[in-house]
Amino acid sequence: MREKRVEFEGAIYHVMQRGNNKEKIFRAEADKQFFMAELMNSKKKYDFDIFGYVLMDNHYHLLVRTGETPLSKIMQRLNSLYSRYYNRVYERVDHLFGLRYKSIIVEDEKYLFALLRYLHWNPIQAGLVKRVADYKWSSDSYYRNNQGGLVNINFIFDIISKDRNIAVNQYLRIIEDEASIKSDLKRVIGEKSLQEIFVEDRKTKSLDEILTEAVLGNTEAFTLIKRGSRNKSLKPLKTEFVRDASKQGYTLTEIAKSINMGVTAVHKLSKSEN
Repeated sequence: MREKRVEFEGAIYHVMQRGNNKEKIFRAEADKQFFMAELMNSKKKYDFDIFGYVLMDNHYHLLVRTGETPLSKIMQRLNSLYSRYYNRVYERVDHLFGLRYKSIIVEDEKYLFALLRYLHWNPIQAGLVKRVADYKWSSDSYYRNNQGGLVNINFIFDIISKDRNIAVNQYLRIIEDEASIKSDLKRVIGEKSLQEIFVEDRKTKSLDEILTEAVLGNTEAFTLIKRGSRNKSLKPLKTEFVRDASKQGYTLTEIAKSINMGVTAVHKLSKSEN
C-alpha cells in the first residue's frame, strides 16, 4: 500500500523524480528546454512558487511552495506532458519515470538553505562541472544575477537580509562554502525518510551505457545481448555487464529485464567464474 502524501496549502516541498531504472530522462539540451517550458506553463496554470531546481541527466529536483493546487496535481501534469514529449521524440512506449516522485516537507529555514545548497551543488558532486556557476540547468543563476522570473528569489533573499546587495553577497558565501555543504548534507541525508532520495544523486550510468562499456563498443554484441541471445561466446561479456550493473546499484530484476533474460539466469551469471 502506498504511503499517503501529506499535502496542504503553503507547504514547501523538496521534490525529486528519477528515470525508470535510473535511465536518462534528458538526452539533449532540447529535452531540458522543453521541460523548463512546461515547468513555467505549470507555474502559470497553478500559481505555485519555485525556490530552486536542478536538472540532471537521469533525475531532477524541485524546491517548491504550493498554493491552492495540491502538489500531486502539479506533478501529474508536469510529468505526464514531459513523458509524452519524450516518448514521441525518441519513438518509445515505455514508462519514462520509475517510482512515483519523492516529496519531503521543508519545515525550517536551516533545512531550506541546506536543500538549496544541495541542489546547486548536485552537478559538482556528479562531476559535471567544477563550480556551481558553471552549470546551466539549475536555479543558481537567478540568485547569482539577482534576476527574478521563474524562480521566486525574493523569498530566500528576504530571509537573508532586506538589503538586496547584502542578500546576494551572503547567498554567494552560503552556496560556495564547501565546508558548509558537507556539514549541511549530514543533516539532509541523515533523515531516514530522505535516504532513498539522496542516494540516487550519485553519478549513475544507465544500463545501456554499462553494457556498451562491457562489450567494448561492439555494436553487434550489444544488439545480440539486448535481444537475449544465448550464444555461448557472449557469456563473458554478459557476466561483465551483470557485475558492473550490480556494483552501480541495479537489482537483478532490472538487469534481467534490460537484456531480456530471466532473473535466475542473471543470478547465475553474477556468480559465474567467467
